[in-house]
Amino acid sequence: MDSDINYIIQQSLNGDKNNQEILLDMLSPLIYKNIYKYWKTKDPIVEDLVQEGYIVILKSLKSFDKSRNVHFLHYVKIKIIYYYKNYYRNTKNVRNNTSLWENIGTDKLLEFKKIDSNYNVLERIIAKEEKAELLLNIKKLSDKEQKILYLYYFKEMSMEEISKHLNITYRTAIGTKYNAVKKLRKFMNWSRRWENGRFI
Repeated sequence: MDSDINYIIQQSLNGDKNNQEILLDMLSPLIYKNIYKYWKTKDPIVEDLVQEGYIVILKSLKSFDKSRNVHFLHYVKIKIIYYYKNYYRNTKNVRNNTSLWENIGTDKLLEFKKIDSNYNVLERIIAKEEKAELLLNIKKLSDKEQKILYLYYFKEMSMEEISKHLNITYRTAIGTKYNAVKKLRKFMNWSRRWENGRFI
């Protein structure tokens, strides 16, 4: 399935209209999920917002830079998240703030659950691609940097424990970890994914 998605993405990036239509259909759960964060399912603006989401995806196909070492699915996910977040923020003055779930019928709830289920599949694919991308970039680090990250994040050792374990000074351990994370952020372009004190 992943290889099919990657093929569809590659063909879409190459301008193949049929695959672009397939890609738009595949990414529609991502669009609906982000719309429903801010608008009710019955809101008349929803269909217009869906079309706007498709435009964001098509524009992303043109603006995507393969050399940045970021998977297209993550790139377009960030674009869509920020498009709807900014649109919602910019139109706040002309909206009545009502609860997302107010007056939603049973049929709409079932529709939302289906969209949510499809979105979760897409999220798992994106997470898998990001994990593969992360592992690939970790291999670019020095052996010492890799070891310190492994001990800190996977073995959950403190920096003091790591410095004793590797027989290096505490300051060296801290500096090496800092440089390793900085390199990874650069490799993965994570600086654009930081929001509200966490990576998104």
